[in-house]
Amino acid sequence: MVSARTISRTVLFACAIGCAAPALAQGGVSDRHDAWRTCLTDAFTLRAALSGRTSAAEAALGECRASETAYLSALSSSPLVDEDDVTRVRPALLVRARTWLLSGKTSRSL
Repeated sequence: MVSARTISRTVLFACAIGCAAPALAQGGVSDRHDAWRTCLTDAFTLRAALSGRTSAAEAALGECRASETAYLSALSSSPLVDEDDVTRVRPALLVRARTWLLSGKTSRSL
C-alpha cells in the first residue's frame, strides 16, 4: 500500500514537473517519456500474448529499464527537480506504469 507521504511527494513532484514543462520539453524529456511508454507498450503487448498480464507487465518494466533510466535522468536535469526527488518518486511511478499497462488503456498517456 502506498503511504500518504508517498502520495503527497508524488503530487508535489508532478506539480514541479508541470511548472517546469516548457523548460523540460526543450531538453527532450517528452521524447524520452514517449520512448519509455512505447517500449512498455510494445514489450507488454508481446508478452501478454504469450503469458499472463501480470507477468507481462513485470517483464515489460524490466525490459524497458534503460528507457526508464533515460527518462528519469532527463527529469533530474531540471532546475526544479533533483536526483533525490526522482529517486523518491520512482516506486510510485513504477506502480502507475504497471497499473497503466494492466488497465489496457495504453493508448492514453502514462
